[in-house]
Formats: sequence, structure tokens, C-alpha cells
Amino acid sequence: MDPFQLAVVLGVLAVFAHVVKGLTGFGPAVVFVSIGSLIYDPVKVIVLAAVLDTVGGAYLSYLNPRFFRNRRYWVSTGLLMISGAVIGSLALSILPATLFEYLLGSAIVLISLWFILGKAEPDAGSENSFDLGLADGVVGVFSGFCGGFTGMGGPPLIAYLGNRLDKEMLRAIITPIFLMSTAARVSTYGFLGMMPTGNLWLFLFPPLGVLAGNYIGNRLFEDVEQKGFTLIVGVILMLSGIRLLAG
Repeated sequence: MDPFQLAVVLGVLAVFAHVVKGLTGFGPAVVFVSIGSLIYDPVKVIVLAAVLDTVGGAYLSYLNPRFFRNRRYWVSTGLLMISGAVIGSLALSILPATLFEYLLGSAIVLISLWFILGKAEPDAGSENSFDLGLADGVVGVFSGFCGGFTGMGGPPLIAYLGNRLDKEMLRAIITPIFLMSTAARVSTYGFLGMMPTGNLWLFLFPPLGVLAGNYIGNRLFEDVEQKGFTLIVGVILMLSGIRLLAG
């Protein structure tokens, strides 16, 4: 597959991956990294996925300016995720991720069943609870590390917050958090010379697919009820865990 064809195929893949992002606020790497790694270098796919997730997060936030409220929580969590993402990105450049991916994948599959079976319900009044606790901080750092090391930082944070926040607040909180984290990952990958600069078409077609996918997903969001949203989150978590286990 020549560079132009590769970019077009990854651009189409980005549309489908980022419909998920526009709908839930997370999860494009489940589709993009899993399938993209079959046709392109896996490490470069992880790096490209971070670039696209940054574009997608910025565009989704542009479509929903209210996402930037509640700064006290998402800025603090985002900064902690950045520290974890930098560590994870550095680890990716020097260490194999196989054992970690197996352990993390197993845990995520088990957690996903909680959502799929309808056991995860947002706490009453959770939308007013934005104080950053110790558990929030630990999960933030760990999620950032997972993102930098495996390309999927969403599942740990989603598993934690998905049981506390309804669909409106969950998407509004995680989108700016992941935007900060992925921007940090992209900066770190660039500093380490890991950006796939050999094919400039990758910076045209996939980003266009990201914009289209987020627009579609954002339009679909209002049509999904809380129960259906929780099920979708559970399915994405399940696929995330399976993808990690599959390596």
C-alpha cells in the first residue's frame, strides 16, 4: 500500500473511530489503534492516534463550549494525566508493553461487565461533586501512563468516573481532560522523534476523518438515553480490554 492509499484508508478509519469520540468523549483508539496496527507500524499508529485524538478533542470542545466549565476538577486531573502520559510515553520508547497490557486488559474486561450488566449507575447529585480526591489523582496519573504506554488512556478513568457521572457530565468532564493528556503525549512523542513525518498525507486525510466523525457522533449524542450510553461505555471498555489482551 503506497503512502497516499495508506492515508486515505486511515482517514476512513478515523471517521468511524471518532464517531465514538463524538458520542462518548473517549474511545477512538479502540478502533483506530486496533485496526490501524494491522496495516501500519503499531508504534506509529499509537503516535498518530494521539495526534488525531488531540484534533478530535479540540473540535468536540469547540462544538460544546460548556465542556470548559468545572475547571477546578478537569484542569487538576488533566495535569496529573499529563505527568502520567509523559512517563508512559518515555516508557514506550524503551520498554515492551506486553505484560502490562495483559494485566490491564484483564482488569478492564472484568470492569466492563459491570457496565454492560447495568450495574453502573451515576451517583445522585454527582454533577456537583468536583473536589479532587486522592483516588481521582491516582486514577488520573495511571490513566495518563496507560495512554502514553499503550495508546489507550481512557478505560481506567472512564471506569472510575462512569459510575459517578451521568452521560452529559461524563462527556463534558473527560473531553478536556483527554485533550490536555493527548496534547502532552503528542509533544513528548515529537520531542522523542517518534512522529510519522515520512508520509505527510497522514496529516491531511485522517484529521479530516476526525472532524467528520466527531461531528456525526456529537449529533447522535442527544438521541442516546443514559441506559444506552452506559451500555455503549461498557462495550467500548470490553473492546479496549480485548484489544490489549490480543496485543
